[in-house]
Amino acid sequence: MEYRTLDLVIVSAKGLKKSSLMGRMDVYAVATISGGSGKVQRLRTTVDKSGDSKPTWNFPMKFIVEESNGLQTLVVKIKKVSVFGGSKCLGEVNVPVKELMEGGVIDGNGNKNKLRSGCYDVITKSGKVHGGLSFWYEFGDTFTGKPQGF
Repeated sequence: MEYRTLDLVIVSAKGLKKSSLMGRMDVYAVATISGGSGKVQRLRTTVDKSGDSKPTWNFPMKFIVEESNGLQTLVVKIKKVSVFGGSKCLGEVNVPVKELMEGGVIDGNGNKNKLRSGCYDVITKSGKVHGGLSFWYEFGDTFTGKPQGF
């Protein structure tokens, strides 16, 4: 089977729904790649304590994706730290990895740029669009052999 690395930078979110009337929200994001034949990969950003409904992270992450598997999905859940510990989900973004692989901007020479940006709607638990998530991503070269821990 062939694999690729997916370098992802969770940049920021904006227009998130405020979940309380008091104080600022401390917000973080959890990115997951699922749906492949390997284990679920999950990484978390730092907590933005000052961004409130428009947090900024600029947090780099690295995943391994299966080149030929069109079923893998990037899920990014936006969460707020609860006053009593734990967290509350403010919304999430679901993007098929295949869509990311097929995306990209063609430059003046007809080449597809490796570094790409994405901006996707944040969907709340009730199914409403409430905000947007911005990220940068780049796929590495294809390699064979099962990666360690995958």
